[in-house]
Amino acid sequence: MGLSDSVREFVFREYILPAVGQGKDSVVVRTGDIHREMGLKSRMPAVVSALKSRKALEYFERELRKAGYHISVEIKTLKSPPSGYGANVLYEYVFSPAKTPPGLTSHIPSDISLRKGNSDSQHSEITEDLARELMSNFLNVKLYKAKLDINGKLKEFDLVNEENRIVGDFKHFRYTGQAMAELSNIIECIWVMEKLEKYTQSKWRKIIVGAGNKKTFQTLARRYNPWLEDVEIYFIENNLTVVRLR
Repeated sequence: MGLSDSVREFVFREYILPAVGQGKDSVVVRTGDIHREMGLKSRMPAVVSALKSRKALEYFERELRKAGYHISVEIKTLKSPPSGYGANVLYEYVFSPAKTPPGLTSHIPSDISLRKGNSDSQHSEITEDLARELMSNFLNVKLYKAKLDINGKLKEFDLVNEENRIVGDFKHFRYTGQAMAELSNIIECIWVMEKLEKYTQSKWRKIIVGAGNKKTFQTLARRYNPWLEDVEIYFIENNLTVVRLR
């Protein structure tokens, strides 16, 4: 991955996706902050170029679609020196609903939408079975609960498709404090999935699907990102929309 792609990936993960997930209409990005947060040295022109290009907007929109959002992204320059480059360049990325292409339908089947209740009761309605159904539709592949052999021991996973080499678990956390126990639980699950890969000597698509306290899963994606490698993290919102956090 080149530097420009790395910059866009970083801004999407740390700024664009969290802002959209929080329902914001826009997010402001300062080029100097991105340069510093990524640990770059003397690469400011590359950062500016990566973020102001049309390619950046196309990348953000494409990744948002993968995360379950149909959103258009526009860019506004709020501040820029005469040269157009520098640490204090400010870009505002503005979000608006994208026009739905012909034939595009929701990932959520109509019968699922009938199960929605009021916002206070929706947490309890996102069961493991419902999560499995939602993710099956989101990934367009049938998922089921199954026990897999890992070095002679059977481990049960909530989200499995052996033919397509998909394995994952559903976690529903309600605790809103410092969720270290919950994070440890997820990390242990990821470790077991990695053991499955090692034992079967084949690559699996590893996924974690969350519900309840979204902050726990956002913290996981942010704090442990360098070690998560190819693990995918999804979250099911109260309205049953599936959002990809990582």
